[in-house]
Amino acid sequence: MPQSSNLKRKIFIYMALAGLVPLLVLAFQNHYFGKRAIEKLEIEHLSYSLKSRMLWLREWTRHTRKEFFRIGTQLAAKDGRLAREDLTALDFAVQALFKGHSRYKSLTVYDQNWSVIRQFNENPQAVIPAPSDNFKKKFGTADVLLADRQYQTPDQDIILSIGQTVLDRNRHPALYIIGEMNMTNSLKRVLSDTSDLDESGKIYLVAGDGSLLYQAAPVAYENTCPGAITFPDQLLQGPYWQLQKRRDCQGVSVFSVAAPIPEMDWILIVEVDKMHAMKEIERYIGIGSSTALAILILILIGSWRTASNVADPLDELARVARHISAGNHQERLPVFKDRYLNDVGEAFNAMLDTLDANKRLMIQTISLSAVGKLSSSIVHEMRNPLSSVKINLQALARKVKDDPAYAEMAGIAISQVKRLESMFSDLLHFSKPIQLHLEETSFQQIAEEVREILTQKAADKIISLEIIDNLGNTPLTVDRNQVIQALINLVDNALQWSPEKGTVQVIGEQAPAGGGFTIIVKDQGPGIREEQLSNLFQPFYTTREVGTGLGLANVKKIVEFHGGSVFAGNNPDGGARFSMTFNGRLR
Repeated sequence: MPQSSNLKRKIFIYMALAGLVPLLVLAFQNHYFGKRAIEKLEIEHLSYSLKSRMLWLREWTRHTRKEFFRIGTQLAAKDGRLAREDLTALDFAVQALFKGHSRYKSLTVYDQNWSVIRQFNENPQAVIPAPSDNFKKKFGTADVLLADRQYQTPDQDIILSIGQTVLDRNRHPALYIIGEMNMTNSLKRVLSDTSDLDESGKIYLVAGDGSLLYQAAPVAYENTCPGAITFPDQLLQGPYWQLQKRRDCQGVSVFSVAAPIPEMDWILIVEVDKMHAMKEIERYIGIGSSTALAILILILIGSWRTASNVADPLDELARVARHISAGNHQERLPVFKDRYLNDVGEAFNAMLDTLDANKRLMIQTISLSAVGKLSSSIVHEMRNPLSSVKINLQALARKVKDDPAYAEMAGIAISQVKRLESMFSDLLHFSKPIQLHLEETSFQQIAEEVREILTQKAADKIISLEIIDNLGNTPLTVDRNQVIQALINLVDNALQWSPEKGTVQVIGEQAPAGGGFTIIVKDQGPGIREEQLSNLFQPFYTTREVGTGLGLANVKKIVEFHGGSVFAGNNPDGGARFSMTFNGRLR
């Protein structure tokens, strides 16, 4: 039991692992490639969103430059002074600028010495800060749009100073225009819509130095950072247009894609919460995990049942073996549900039945061997006195042959002595071991010799002794004398049971299984009763009042020493049928 139980556990563990390992590998593979697919889709999604906003932002920058350029072209400064008509045109241009697509807090026109020529302010009471020295150094002989550092108002609006140089006809700096642009309000229409991203999508416009110019995020994600928003150098300096994984100011994992805007030295960044981006695959992972758990349970159940189907019969086999070892030789394996296991069980039971039969046969053989040795000794001791008795009886018979009464008694005595001699001869023959002397012969030779020996006995009852040869000249390698003796016993038995004027047939034919031959003896007697069939070839069993019961036993012994088998039965049309099958396997 313990060994088989250990085997059951091992089979269960191995089968469970065999089912679980591929399941885990498949789950890991699906999860890994699923994440890679989501990341690839997210790159495409964020890149598309980034490109569309870059187009809007570049268009916004172009309009802003165009507005500043329009103001510059309307100013014709001489010696750093503006004519009255220029101031009037400037007023109109600034009013149009304040009503444009951008939102300005102020606009100031400076001369070559950075003295204020004209100033416009959204709030007349507000003080406009002077441009920084670093910003002034950026202005040169090119009429490009420049940007300074931004600052934040108490209202959380981000203000960016932008400016442009106005050149005279000789391409020399004449005036400087500097405006304070409210980036928060100006870019709201361009960057604030994050509906094409998921609910966690954010957009950042960052200056080249990493300072935040503009932020667009859903309401739930606005102003969620405890301090200033910073970005890693890898995101600001590149590589651009690639998905980068990082943690935001709150420590949340996000997917980010950045792209530069070289015209303004800005960087546009779009990002989404990684958890939201992966929520679909996480949902599928949940479904897959439930499915995997169900499959795992089925694997465990199937593994346990398989282990039980394999190990339980071994448990039963061990139990039966122990019971048989303990002396219960009638114990057998039960019927198993599995067909293959049941075949093994039936083969095991058949083996036990065969061993049991062989054991009984061996005991019987040992007993018969002991009886045979004893009988052989007795026969040798009794044959000499019996011969002396026979000789004396024959002498007495000659003396009293003239007296009918005594002559009859003497004849009876002599016949009984002959019967004893026959019995002793059969017993001696049965007790001796057979030594086969194989030689090549034919069925016709064997049958003719038997008929010659028994012709007179057949003639006494007017019985026809027929030989049917279906073997022809097929050579038969047997102990010729032993086979003749066995056939004599069968034919003699058939003659005794056949009625007068009957027929006894001796048939030679190929064995049904092939590779051997069969000799059949048929008679027209009363046949064999059913209850006699199982005992006919047992030693000392006889159905006649006169007989030793060793004739058929000797037949069986001779045939089995040739490796063959004997059979007794009844003919369909009446009479007994005996057969001897020789298959060539010799003892």
